[in-house]
Amino acid sequence: MVNDGYEYYLFSQNYRKGVQEYYSRGVSLNESINYSRAHKDSAIERTMSKIPMYVKYIEKEYGIEVLEKTKKKNRYCNFSMNRCV
Repeated sequence: MVNDGYEYYLFSQNYRKGVQEYYSRGVSLNESINYSRAHKDSAIERTMSKIPMYVKYIEKEYGIEVLEKTKKKNRYCNFSMNRCV
């Protein structure tokens, strides 16, 4: 994953030709978890299911905002600090 010019490695897995072909050309985060583009390739579907979990880990570990849900949560917390834990 590339964010603001920095590369983050989410996870490693065994080589699958379909996964390499799909992700090697670079895809956006939304496309990377769009199951309709997997064309029923189970290896791509398994990879897609891992991505949100690992992106959340990267957000916590490095203090970056990638997912829209995280960005909205942080904006909300900035407006009302007493509601955020």
